Amino acid sequence: MKRVFIGMALAAFVATTACAQDQSLSNDRPKMHHHRGDALAQLNLTDDQKNEMKVINDDFKQQMTDLKKSEDKITVTEWKSKMATIRKDHHAKVDKVLTDEQKASLKKMHKDHGKGFRQDKHNRMDRMKKELNLTDEQTAAIQKNFDEGMQKMKATHDDKTLTDDQKKALFKTYHYQQEEGLKKILTPDQWNKFQELKKNHRHGKPVQS
Repeated sequence: MKRVFIGMALAAFVATTACAQDQSLSNDRPKMHHHRGDALAQLNLTDDQKNEMKVINDDFKQQMTDLKKSEDKITVTEWKSKMATIRKDHHAKVDKVLTDEQKASLKKMHKDHGKGFRQDKHNRMDRMKKELNLTDEQTAAIQKNFDEGMQKMKATHDDKTLTDDQKKALFKTYHYQQEEGLKKILTPDQWNKFQELKKNHRHGKPVQS
């Protein structure tokens, strides 16, 4: 599975800012974890297909949970290999359940959803600014903090002299540095609200203003 590690690392890194931005106006768009269920609902699955998909997805979730529990006990290379195997197996099982027409429809829905998600990224900083009541100076400082972090991430990812484990350690360091940078930019009240946003985002709960 190409670039799975950098994808996961980037996801963890940008979550510091993106999770608050996504959660702040949760009614603006459906949550990411709802997309798959909505897509399947549009495929007009038969009852037998629905039952088969439930078994397949429940098994996939359990395997992912087990893999997450073992991430500190295995190397990054082993983790990537196991992740690739789990995803490939899940994809193959789903493929067997769907008809050719349903597969084509699902592919198109995923493509359309990806376009909408990328477009939505442009609005995230504005939503974060509104939710945390950021000043223009704070917004600029946070954007700079984020951009610098992403540059470090990309440079580390592209550095062929580093092992996967070394990159993983550096990604954790960058994430910590970004958190500390944000803490210095935000007021105590804003920081507390930011932590609440992150917590509620992880649990899929709405934020009370």
